[in-house]
Amino acid sequence: MAEAIAVRSAVMTAASSNIRSLTVLSDSKVLISMVIAKESRPTLFGILFDIYHFSSVFDSIAFRFVPRLENSEADSVAKLALALANIPSSYGV
Repeated sequence: MAEAIAVRSAVMTAASSNIRSLTVLSDSKVLISMVIAKESRPTLFGILFDIYHFSSVFDSIAFRFVPRLENSEADSVAKLALALANIPSSYGV
């Protein structure tokens, strides 16, 4: 589910930034297969709906599977971002 949320966030951010062409790379083969086939599952319905909806604003959008072993650098960055997001702010937010 976390991977689906990350893909939704990337697609929505790119769409709101007026990016016209996007390629989404993910090491979740199941998620990429579902998005390409426009499938849905009850637990991911809202997330996938958002991905499909916001995908329509692009002139070109592609979803590609990248094996985890070829994705180690991006995986490390994502884990660091999650860790930093979970650190309480000194401003109490």
